[in-house]
Amino acid sequence: RGSSIVFFPVGKAPVSLISSLAHSPMSSDGDSYDGYSNIDRGGGCDIRRMGTVPLLAEEIQIDDDGASVVFIFPRDEEAGGEIDAEAEKDDPQAAARNIFFMWDNPAFYPVRLTIFDELEALEEEGVPEGEYQDLVRKMFLAILQAGGCTASSSSSIDNDEVFLKVAMPGTEARLGEIAEHYRYRMPVRDEVWVETTGRQPFENDEGLSVPVYLEYNKDTAHMVQDFRQIDEIRLIMKWLSERVNVEEMLKQKVIVRMFPACHYNQMLELAAEWASLRRPHLAANYDDVEHVRDYFGEHIAFFFLWFASYKKGLALLGMASFVAWIAKHFTSALDLTVIKPWIPDIFVIYLVLWVVGFNELFKRKSARFRQKWGMKDWDSQQARTLPSFDRKLEGTNAGDFWRMMAQVVTGIYITTFAVAILGIAIINGEMRMNDDMRLAAVQPYIVSVLMKVCSFVWSKVAFNIVKWENHRTMQRFDDSLAWTLASVKLFVAIFPFVQLAFLEPSLNETCKASLIHAALEVYSATGWPVGTMPLTLGISALNGTSTDGTNLTESDLSFLEEYTSTTDKNVCISGCYPISCHQGGSQKNGLTCRDICANNLETQLMTYYGLQVVSAVVFLLIPIVLTKAAVVTEMVKVSGHPGSTFVAVLRSLAGLPFSSVKTTGGTYSLLQYQAKCNGSSPYEYGSWGGSFVEDFLDIAIGYSLIACFSQLKPMMVAIGTVSYFIIYRILAYRMLNVTCRPWPSGSENIGVWQEIMDSIATIAVTCNVALSTFVMEPIKHWPLETKFLFFILAEKGLFSLRSLICAMLKDQPDDVTRIYDQIDESEKVLTIPPLVASPKAHDFSRVNIGLAAYLSETSDDASDADGKPMESGGRSVQSNSARNVYLKVGREG
Repeated sequence: RGSSIVFFPVGKAPVSLISSLAHSPMSSDGDSYDGYSNIDRGGGCDIRRMGTVPLLAEEIQIDDDGASVVFIFPRDEEAGGEIDAEAEKDDPQAAARNIFFMWDNPAFYPVRLTIFDELEALEEEGVPEGEYQDLVRKMFLAILQAGGCTASSSSSIDNDEVFLKVAMPGTEARLGEIAEHYRYRMPVRDEVWVETTGRQPFENDEGLSVPVYLEYNKDTAHMVQDFRQIDEIRLIMKWLSERVNVEEMLKQKVIVRMFPACHYNQMLELAAEWASLRRPHLAANYDDVEHVRDYFGEHIAFFFLWFASYKKGLALLGMASFVAWIAKHFTSALDLTVIKPWIPDIFVIYLVLWVVGFNELFKRKSARFRQKWGMKDWDSQQARTLPSFDRKLEGTNAGDFWRMMAQVVTGIYITTFAVAILGIAIINGEMRMNDDMRLAAVQPYIVSVLMKVCSFVWSKVAFNIVKWENHRTMQRFDDSLAWTLASVKLFVAIFPFVQLAFLEPSLNETCKASLIHAALEVYSATGWPVGTMPLTLGISALNGTSTDGTNLTESDLSFLEEYTSTTDKNVCISGCYPISCHQGGSQKNGLTCRDICANNLETQLMTYYGLQVVSAVVFLLIPIVLTKAAVVTEMVKVSGHPGSTFVAVLRSLAGLPFSSVKTTGGTYSLLQYQAKCNGSSPYEYGSWGGSFVEDFLDIAIGYSLIACFSQLKPMMVAIGTVSYFIIYRILAYRMLNVTCRPWPSGSENIGVWQEIMDSIATIAVTCNVALSTFVMEPIKHWPLETKFLFFILAEKGLFSLRSLICAMLKDQPDDVTRIYDQIDESEKVLTIPPLVASPKAHDFSRVNIGLAAYLSETSDDASDADGKPMESGGRSVQSNSARNVYLKVGREG
């Protein structure tokens, strides 16, 4: 499909033109893992490395060698691209300055920026878009070449785009120079460590080997491990982003996409177990996390490390919930009826301990992996500055104003949503007081739609609000976006449950002149609860009489005794009225009743997990469909396929080759496949491919509901455990096969999400105590004053227990601190050369510090016999008592 020039570092001339279909050695013959396989095609000098990927039935060419970063440039309209080469470019000088934004500091660039002189020469007659694009691309290539990069180009299968593969091999001295410039830290080789120190590598209390990290320079180059591909990608982009605004190139359509290149052999390793949908039941191990880190970077690895820990923690909580379920349903058979009402409260104590313990234990695990991966102080030292960062706003009133406005808008949005939910409930209550049940019939649907709409709108608004805050690094931007989204979306998710559990009893109570009238109003639509006297007597809930003429009396409504309140004029039944009762319980009448609020809470909570699994599958299928459609459409375009594109897409979705007949045309390649994945489902906020913030937020919402409400239905934990084992594999599959590869960013931990989880733990303590006190048996039937006293004491007690656990489980374990101390000492051995003898030996002939007494001058000044200052060295002076000898050490000058 044409040829491409390979640019070599400065001082090395291009050797020849080479084929754009590059070759790389296979790691193994015939490997096949969940849709991936290595195959050799051809013979002699025309061997092509072929393979398969899960989303396509056709073989594709594996062209990932010589690629670390890929830039895709559009061609002009004549060649089938989207660039109108004849259109005049508006203010080309300003546009070029936006791309080469350090133009006023020429020393920053490895070559002279000739583009501005060339544009100036063309400006009198106007600069066509085609000329401008060519000059920018030429300058971009010159910077890459002078910077020490290698590059090769090739056409897309339909020739409408040009792929530029950029790399900087770790064997090249230039990559080491860049690493030294940015003080990039690399792990020491184990064999060097053992040979230099005579000790085995450090090992933490989890049995993980912890390497020593040193700043890369010419003195440490032989000690440290080889650069990985993600190190190469990070260093290339950090160096390039300080000279070229690639986001501006995207904006001006100089490039249409850029992404870190796939590495097929690593994809094979990850597909073997970590991203396999065939093994959803397997727990992730540390080897999986290491593979994820080496391919996706520490930022993504910490997310999956937390997720894997969460799955294991849920399994433990699930076992406790199963025991609680067994105890609740079989207490009669075991003659343990007396403890049955207290089972949820016992489970609450375990639940709170689990929430607190899980958070604190993960902080410790995170500290160990931060040390193992050398991520200490990463965010402040190695994070890449965002092109959108405006240094002029730092520390100014304008910058402070926009940050404050972001917080104000967030507060207003939360308040508006809460007022809307409460307003609907209040209006519904007033309408019920007037015998108008129209809103009551549709209230749940209105609230659900409002939740979805408010959540969706906020996801769009929040991203722009965070932009106002002018963050320097992507980590800070993501942290702020996480807080901004979580503060609203968690509130939107939790508040309806809080309203149903705590506000519904008073907001939607039914008040009438008598208890009988109020009861008929409540039960006229649904009938009397199971296990109550009116149902036993056959009394109608419509008119209060039975077929034999028996009338409803207030004594028949004794099951409502603890659900009613009386005002001056009316008797009111709580909005959380009973829907079923049975004999034996803590109520005064000997009944135990289940109210509609508890029932609705359980139903909504159980429904949530089913919807979450379904949504995870749907959001996996949508990007798969989009990606397959984009790839097949392009393949059909150049293949001479006789059928329709729609049929070809359907065949591909069914797992079949897109054509049943042999077609002509070029072979699709791995990087072209990745480009389509990046175009249809990139791993970025608001995309079908998901994003770090959105993935974490979805799981955080489920975590918050388990932490706050699972005592209502302990078995929901078991269902949640199964759900999250499936969701974990779905996310892993999507990450590897659909989004392909996000930028491999580093990170010190899960960032602001740890603070969000701590906040959820705090809310969980209060919420669980409130549920036990005001909603659950038997405490909800206690006198009001007793309930409030219990709530205060129980909440304070659990908070004290939480503080004690946090104090016992320090965020940084002792083994991490010990290893850091040992590493500090070891770095001196590895990096500080021993001092040799001074080239100038000074006269010590007059120095005597022996045991025997001797006669000496007693002068205290540092002068010799001639009164000249003493040279650098030492001199002994006997004290007047002759008991001590003073040794004075100094230096010349």
